[in-house]
Amino acid sequence: MAHDWQASAERLALMMAGEKPDRVPVMFIASEDIAARVSGLPVKELLKDAGKLAQISIDVHEVLGGDAVYPVLAPFCGPYEGLAFARANGKEEHFVWKDYSTPFLREGKVCATEADIEALQIPDHRKSEPWPTIMEASALIAEKTGLPGSFVPSLTWSSVQMLRGSQAYIDVIENPELLLCLCEKIYASQMDYFESYCSIVGPPPFALNAQYAFNSHMLSFEDAWKFEGQFVTRFCKETGLPLGIHNCGFHPYWIELVERLQAEGVTVIAVNGSHPLDLDEWVSFRERFPDILIMGASIFVNAEMEHQGGEGVRARVKENIDKLAHYGRFALSPVCCLPWRVSLSNIRVVVEAAEE
Repeated sequence: MAHDWQASAERLALMMAGEKPDRVPVMFIASEDIAARVSGLPVKELLKDAGKLAQISIDVHEVLGGDAVYPVLAPFCGPYEGLAFARANGKEEHFVWKDYSTPFLREGKVCATEADIEALQIPDHRKSEPWPTIMEASALIAEKTGLPGSFVPSLTWSSVQMLRGSQAYIDVIENPELLLCLCEKIYASQMDYFESYCSIVGPPPFALNAQYAFNSHMLSFEDAWKFEGQFVTRFCKETGLPLGIHNCGFHPYWIELVERLQAEGVTVIAVNGSHPLDLDEWVSFRERFPDILIMGASIFVNAEMEHQGGEGVRARVKENIDKLAHYGRFALSPVCCLPWRVSLSNIRVVVEAAEE
């Protein structure tokens, strides 16, 4: 039986409105690893044309059984943004393709020197493949399923790490102005991505930003704000978009970050994270921010999904539901992307637990 995407759309809409859906929504993030495994196709084959990518994406998400569907790639502006920068700057040899897993840019190779940063060219997302194919596929998915497109930028630290590598952490202390110059160019690229997305897919309802600087094991809060937070704030104000925050780091500054963004006038509507693992901390977050959707919230069941049987997964998922679902604005979302080692039977257990 084909997946009922209209029912999924209604379920998600009720959840976002703070009302009670028929069951807890489930939102899987299908990366190249799981998509290639389900479809049997290498990554470059997935990217051959927008129609194929759209249909494979729908097919894979129907197999998974969740309530959201995205192009079956790392859905944030990550590896393919690295590829776009590499191509725009004549350094495509530093991009590593993988047949059945996520490709990547060798970190620090595109912006190895100060001269590289000063000369860095911004990619054109309307022309730099696979971005046009990915965005056209997003438009087709929205047309076929009735679900809005997913706009997931990367302002700014994930791109900083790709382009500058570990040298960025030294720059924070020794050369902050150079690092801010790089952040400005990343910001300009993300604005081009946004404008291209709007022209091909249409205006997104919100931005789900992949926001990694805000972890205490990465940077101090003030440094994170300097090199990421201020750019996120500017982006939301210039685009008028509300903000969802993705952060799969181990020691996130959730409370401080949301309060600072709200003080700056940013409307935060969702958080998507794996940590803290203590569910009581997420309960405290929910009580402090009752209007913010929690996607995931310590449903870091990848370990259970990889190493335990179905009952271990079910118990972990039900614990999350029992603690958080009755507050409303809660969705199950295993964080981060589903790795190839996760069995499809354990993926199904997550959906069954939501249905119970």
